[in-house]
Amino acid sequence: MLWLYLALTAYFINAVVFIIDKYLLNAPIPKYHAYAFGVSILSLSSLLLIPFGVSWHGLSYFLIALLSGACFFVGLTFLYKAIKKSDVSVAATETGAMTAVFTYLFSVSILSELLSFNRLGAFLLLVLGILILGKVGKRLYFTALLSGLFFGLSYVLMKFSFNSSDFINGIFWTRIGFVGSAFLTLFSGHVREEIRLSYDNSSGHSRVLFIFNKILAGVGFLILYFSIRLGNVSLVNALLGLQFMFTFLLAMALRGRISGIKEKLDGKILVFKLSGILFILAGLLTLFKQ
Repeated sequence: MLWLYLALTAYFINAVVFIIDKYLLNAPIPKYHAYAFGVSILSLSSLLLIPFGVSWHGLSYFLIALLSGACFFVGLTFLYKAIKKSDVSVAATETGAMTAVFTYLFSVSILSELLSFNRLGAFLLLVLGILILGKVGKRLYFTALLSGLFFGLSYVLMKFSFNSSDFINGIFWTRIGFVGSAFLTLFSGHVREEIRLSYDNSSGHSRVLFIFNKILAGVGFLILYFSIRLGNVSLVNALLGLQFMFTFLLAMALRGRISGIKEKLDGKILVFKLSGILFILAGLLTLFKQ
């Protein structure tokens, strides 16, 4: 069950990252495509893994790992678009719901990872909780659908990469795909202009905060990747519900105190969010019982 505790730790870290992302996207770094590009540049640090066992595993492995990284970049771009448009807890939950569903579908079709009846029940409770939490959002479903589709394919191909080699190679080659796909977007003049404007309009403080936040995100993702390496990719991603619960609670505590954190909390919305959290906790308890 080590994978479960690692996943919980990673999702709490990622919840903190989401809060900082919302703040930065609200004003200091307003262009979501430029924001995703900045994240990818920091992934160049994966080159430091070369002396620790990076090796060539054939063209097919290389292409699959590259596709995983490219899908992650596309999914990340749509995620930041959703975060910019809505409450951070709503954007994160709707994207996560789609990610969990697509991860399960892709894992069944690509990895043949079928869940037992009891674990399938835990998975369904978690996904239902995510969907209920995301019910309060409007006009985000298409963006969340695209983000979830690309994230789901990315995670499953990453799991395939781990199964076909080792953790170091899986991380390195998928990150190369992530960075490479980001650089390909520079062929677009619109993207280059977004990146330039975001850099020119951001302060030194926001740049430092961005770097700190992405280092924190890197730690969270490394822990998450190791959890995927050890466990079932569908269940790891279904636990995204805990990340959204953490995000919601942090947003509740910080709303009005940090620019951009403005959670809507009228009666109906609060009922939806609390109901979603209860379903998520029920799914987690079912999973722990296993």
